[in-house]
Amino acid sequence: MACLCNGGLFPQLFFTQTATPQTLTAATNPNVVLTLEPIATLSGDEVKLDSMVELAITSANAGVTTNVTGATYILQRSTNGGVFVDLAQLDIDTQITDAATVTLYPNLTWVDVPGVGTHVYRVVINVAAIAGITYSAETRALNALVVREA
Repeated sequence: MACLCNGGLFPQLFFTQTATPQTLTAATNPNVVLTLEPIATLSGDEVKLDSMVELAITSANAGVTTNVTGATYILQRSTNGGVFVDLAQLDIDTQITDAATVTLYPNLTWVDVPGVGTHVYRVVINVAAIAGITYSAETRALNALVVREA
């Protein structure tokens, strides 16, 4: 959804959010968890991005401690229908003792100056195939505020 105020003189807000759980697997990397509608920008426009995911990591490995590594949270942009490029990413690492669920909240804030064009922003999570470990993206949100240079 987008909001445009005062003929484009004020920032334009784009956002998407959901609380519908999504299972993430290594077989489907990159796991696209959120995608914004296309955003058109002019020269000098800045796009402030805020993103977060409630990530549930569950271990079925009773009686052991499992190191969960190799997962990444990535903010990406595609310009004019081109390939997606990484803007920022962070590693997701945790340790789970016994059969349990750990909930993490990876998030990224970024300011992008994409240039003239139409851009699509998305959040993807790549996960590692670890025996007995499952991943689920729960509540998640991606917001973009486009600030037009006067």
